[in-house]
Amino acid sequence: MSINTETILVIDDKKNIREVLKDFLETEGYMVVTCGTGEEALNLIEENLPDIVLTDFKLPGIDGIELTRKIHVLNSEMPIILFTAYGSISSAVEAIKAGGYDYLTKPLDYDLLKIVLRRALDQKLIKQENLLLKEEVAKRFNLDKLIGKSRAMQKLFSLIKTVAASSSAVLIEGEYGTGKELIAKAIHRYSDRQGKPFIIVDCSALPEGLLESELFGYERGAFTGASNRKKGRIELAEGGTVFLDEIGEMSLALQSKLLRVIEEKQLVRLGGLHPISIDFRLITATNRDLKSEVVSGNFRADLFYRLNVIRVKAPALRDRKEDVPLLVDHFLAKFNRQEGKSISGVRPDAMNMLLSYNWPGNVRELENCIERMSVICPEKELDTEYLPQEIKEAAALHYGSTEKVKVAVAEGIQDMDRCFNIDADSYTYTGSYIDSTGNMHLDRVERETVLKALEKANWNKSKAARLLNIDRKALYNRIKKYNLL
Repeated sequence: MSINTETILVIDDKKNIREVLKDFLETEGYMVVTCGTGEEALNLIEENLPDIVLTDFKLPGIDGIELTRKIHVLNSEMPIILFTAYGSISSAVEAIKAGGYDYLTKPLDYDLLKIVLRRALDQKLIKQENLLLKEEVAKRFNLDKLIGKSRAMQKLFSLIKTVAASSSAVLIEGEYGTGKELIAKAIHRYSDRQGKPFIIVDCSALPEGLLESELFGYERGAFTGASNRKKGRIELAEGGTVFLDEIGEMSLALQSKLLRVIEEKQLVRLGGLHPISIDFRLITATNRDLKSEVVSGNFRADLFYRLNVIRVKAPALRDRKEDVPLLVDHFLAKFNRQEGKSISGVRPDAMNMLLSYNWPGNVRELENCIERMSVICPEKELDTEYLPQEIKEAAALHYGSTEKVKVAVAEGIQDMDRCFNIDADSYTYTGSYIDSTGNMHLDRVERETVLKALEKANWNKSKAARLLNIDRKALYNRIKKYNLL
């Protein structure tokens, strides 16, 4: 007898079946709890969560399908195996759709039951270990919501900590969506000013007159509507940090006033007469080339040199694509919490498409993409069909010529054939996965993969799922998707 520490909850309205299953499972070394109804099961689960549930399809009151749905509300990661004497494809599909891990028919094949139980528990353990690993990776490759294991990001993390120790002005350069504001926040957080205010001003969001009053404040009566004195953002940041985003959008007149404040460490409110001493650190950011703006006369040279004491470059996502999987995991976790979902990851072909895309909108575009996919995807994994069209088109172009695509697909099919113990040399590529423009249809490849697995397994769904290394629910989804029944 093997010794297991897992607890199995067995649910069947027939006492003799409960007792037989309990004896068998205890002989296998499991701890077993039994009950006869779905209501009892829910009470037991709320009191003490089992590792796995084994339930009859037909139960009085709450049946096995409804029970499965309710258990998933309590714990979406709980493996549930359903069994019944009334076996059919439709009832199996119903069970899997409800969230069941697998489906067995009576009389139970106890050897098969052992295999299914062990596989379900092993997969649950792997998921838990992967979650812990992801948390470890997140701690190691995460700096104040800046995420990346790439060399570019590790250098950036190191630079942020070094820069934070000084009070010199910092200029952050980078494209839209590269996380310039997050970099500024991280510098403030790691500095000795972290307990003081961090004030953000978006210079591109306000017209010149309003931006001036926002920055420097005003006295009562300074202009029509100024009924009370108001402190400006720079004054409110006393002892802390001011972050001026998109500084390149500031007018030359306002640049001149900002330069004076930086040089004198004093400001005068609009309509005021007396200078006010201020202590703040200035961090600015731009998506423009300020050197070129100076040459063209759109930006003051003296202000540029005041701002450019320490220059930090925010890397574009296309230059650190190895960070895409980490970012995807981060955003998936975020949107799972927001949407109440439990999407476990991204299918390999979809991830390859994400990696082949150049992300002109950088991390912000990737975040929007994952949010969109998370909202519309009904499955446990994000698939290619939920990707935005521009990413699919870019992925097709990424493979290059028709001949390159043919070779890539043929190699993939040969790998698949080897997996199924089919002679790869006997396979003749027909080009049916390529359209007239040379684009590869991944759906056709997937359909062929599923079909080959089913044929190899003599249409035994459990065996086919094992060949494909997916669970039965995922297999049933694809059988339905490609009309293979």
